[in-house]
Amino acid sequence: MTLATAERLERLAASPERFPGALLLTGTSDAALERESRRLAARLLCAEEDPDLACGSCRRVHSGLHPDFFPVESEGVQIRVDRVREALVFAAGRPYEAPRRVIRIARAELLGLEAANALLKSLEEPGERLRWILTTTRPDALLPTIRSRTTAAALPASPTAERIRSWIERGFSEEDAADLVLFCAEDESEPGERLQEGRETRAVMAAILEEGIGKGNLAALVLGAELASSREGAPGRLLAELLADAALLAAHPPAEALRHRSVAGRLTAVARRADPSALREAALAAADPPADNRRGNRRLHFEKVLLGLWDRTNRKGSG
Repeated sequence: MTLATAERLERLAASPERFPGALLLTGTSDAALERESRRLAARLLCAEEDPDLACGSCRRVHSGLHPDFFPVESEGVQIRVDRVREALVFAAGRPYEAPRRVIRIARAELLGLEAANALLKSLEEPGERLRWILTTTRPDALLPTIRSRTTAAALPASPTAERIRSWIERGFSEEDAADLVLFCAEDESEPGERLQEGRETRAVMAAILEEGIGKGNLAALVLGAELASSREGAPGRLLAELLADAALLAAHPPAEALRHRSVAGRLTAVARRADPSALREAALAAADPPADNRRGNRRLHFEKVLLGLWDRTNRKGSG
């Protein structure tokens, strides 16, 4: 189940008995997810039902001192199973002062297999006096068994213009800021490195699409599927965006309608050969990889998307 709007989430927080037993909160910024998850926890634990979250109970949640709030975070590169077991012991206890208890797992994509499996029963049946809040910027990296036992809610992204202005205020050029919005989370510790990596991957992927669809080179598309399945999903999302831009180019849109204007020339070659509806369908399929996140399965998914587009393009050309 997915909660469509932040407004819906707020209504549920105001009625804790209707709040999901296990919420998966997603977004583009770990810092924003940290703030929102603590705000929701404070709302759920507030004995005074203080809408301003300024009472003593709410302040203790934000400082990590509330006896009915248990934050779980990573130690190094992984959330340890021992910490999850401590959370489960906490979950089994009775609340000290609030009507319920809340456990928040930050960066849930760092749960190891053993730690994730230890959670499953409690996520599925948390009971009346417990609420789980899991946060992640990479929901596709979670086990399908975790996702299927949680109710997903996405934080609204900051408006693009606002995010560009934020990067410019941090010293980046307007051109760099526009690309940082595409390639980098707002709280990325090394944005320059991520920007360069994103631009290099975009250049390679655009060249692959031009060669594979624009010129009919099937082998290039197999290479594109391999690239799209690498590095935790970012190249796959980039492929979907480039295909969507190519579909737009077929309709001669204004330049600002494109996400990736710097490679518009290569994508125009794709748009000239491929059917716009086939490009749109391929973009949608590329944006929806399989829940099973194993590398081989993702590669086969992207091969199916790209080879299917190649087949439709060449049938169109031969017709």
